[in-house]
Amino acid sequence: MVRNTIPQLDVEIPELSQVAFVVEDLEDGMDRFEGLLGVGPWQVYRFEPPALTDRTFRGESHEYSMRLALAQLGETMLELIEPLEGPSIYTEHLDEHGEGLHHVACFAFDDPHAVVETFEDAGMPVIQSGNFDGVEYWYFDTADELNGTIFETAANVDSIPEPEMTYPE
Repeated sequence: MVRNTIPQLDVEIPELSQVAFVVEDLEDGMDRFEGLLGVGPWQVYRFEPPALTDRTFRGESHEYSMRLALAQLGETMLELIEPLEGPSIYTEHLDEHGEGLHHVACFAFDDPHAVVETFEDAGMPVIQSGNFDGVEYWYFDTADELNGTIFETAANVDSIPEPEMTYPE
């Protein structure tokens, strides 16, 4: 049974592309996931200017940066995020909950811009967004509807640049 307080969107998620965790220390997080679960190798990126542009946070133009690590686990990407500078949904998560599950994402929509519009029209606005070297991303205010989990989508994910490093090297 669907409660009538949950917005009914005309969105069908074709896949779960990513599961993401916020961590205090990226290397420690990668070591823990590798040691306990055998996840790796990790592709490490710095999301900061000049490659990171068009940043928004809670509806305002805003400066923030982060390091992240990506690893494939079957068909699903695992992401670890370490916030660097400026308030963000990542720093909020660390302040309110500590390290842990932050968001799930789908990068397989035919028209991610239409998905953004659908979520916003349903009253779940973009709470953070940006553009990393041509890869646009949007996080939606879905924590109340998805038991504390944020939903993300992105466009042009296949054009992500080469990582700054692979871990372990």
